[in-house]
Amino acid sequence: MKRTLLALALLATTIPTFAQSDADKLVARVNGEEITNRDLDAIWSRVPKNVQVQYAKNGGKEVFLKNYVSKHLLVQDAVKSGFAAKVGAPKELDAESESALFDQYVREVIAAPLITEADMRAVYDVKKSEFVAPEQGRLKIIRGLKKDKPEIAREAVSKAMVELFAARTALAEKYGFDKAVAPLSAKFSEVAARVSDDPSAIDGGNLGWVALHTVDPKVAEAVRTMKPGTISGILETRDAFQLVLVQEYRPSGVQPFESAKPALREFIMARDARKVMAAIQARSQELSAKGKVEIFPQNVRN
Repeated sequence: MKRTLLALALLATTIPTFAQSDADKLVARVNGEEITNRDLDAIWSRVPKNVQVQYAKNGGKEVFLKNYVSKHLLVQDAVKSGFAAKVGAPKELDAESESALFDQYVREVIAAPLITEADMRAVYDVKKSEFVAPEQGRLKIIRGLKKDKPEIAREAVSKAMVELFAARTALAEKYGFDKAVAPLSAKFSEVAARVSDDPSAIDGGNLGWVALHTVDPKVAEAVRTMKPGTISGILETRDAFQLVLVQEYRPSGVQPFESAKPALREFIMARDARKVMAAIQARSQELSAKGKVEIFPQNVRN
């Protein structure tokens, strides 16, 4: 019996023990969602080196973890409230998409009450000279790249032009010119998606607002002289043949208040950063009080 017990004891010493690795140790639990050292390291790796140095001087990763938990509470709130789905955030959030969702939630929800229409108007009136916009056109385009066979590109764009001009005539007869603009734009998109070599083909040739100094001079001149809602003839540039649909034209000048709002919000958020931070902290504390937050600083590895 003694020999048997001794043998068992010796055998036991050869069996490895599977202690939990540092990477898998729990450093926080936020409303049931667990955060391990592995998770924390992935987030920490995205922090700029100069900021990591500042954290090292002021509490290190333990302080960083507490700040991250506060941020994560807002991300959870964005998901729970339906905001994340509304803005198209992915259901599975990695570090990058979580950071993007947090920034958007702060801008559009947390900071929104702090940035009134009157605030933006006041800044706009004082800084109007800083909102000078270049000459622009809102365009759709069909491009046939010349490459080594320009005749094939020209033929493809020519066929597209014939199809569009025939559609324009038919739509104008059916609806009248003014009411034919929208269906003609839709037809242009359908042809662009089928024919165009431009990357915008996937979006029906839509380029959105384009500063005219960034496009070929022939295209820019066509945009200046064409009536909105009309389609150009074939425009030959160095590398392509193209058709342009001009949706709107805007000469250079002071950017309208409505289109300047995004920049005005950013300016006021930066100017009133302390107020924004206070609002973030207040909301985070409110969510923490309502939920269940556990932090295990003793498990944090540096």
